[in-house]
Amino acid sequence: MLKLLLALSIGVFFVSPLQAGDVHPVMKACVTGVKHCERWTQEFQTALALAQKGDHAAQQTVAFCLSSGCHGAVVVDKVASCSWHLVITNSGAATVLDRSNLRNTCRPMTPAQKDEARAHAGELVRKIYNRDMAATDQM
Repeated sequence: MLKLLLALSIGVFFVSPLQAGDVHPVMKACVTGVKHCERWTQEFQTALALAQKGDHAAQQTVAFCLSSGCHGAVVVDKVASCSWHLVITNSGAATVLDRSNLRNTCRPMTPAQKDEARAHAGELVRKIYNRDMAATDQM
């Protein structure tokens, strides 16, 4: 257990999920007795694969899990969540609720965090939709 914690803590200094080409969120090990953790872990992994293929509902699930932790299954990453909300609003299928979620998630962040989220979202939009991200993002 100590080796795992050490590896995770060192990994944080060398690899950021937003510096990689894809979001590789840190999954938490489910603790016995934490209700629904294993189910959410599996659902998140499935949603992430579908989100990277352009599935709107899966993108919403990924953004939600990255901002809430999905019942302890995923480490909260507000910048990654904001990135996925930007992808959703650039998908062409965004709803009023999606735009509201973008504002609620991204507005409290620092300018540097917003820039990081925009850069990563731009990479994701190019990868998923094969085009550039729209210039306005409502953050």
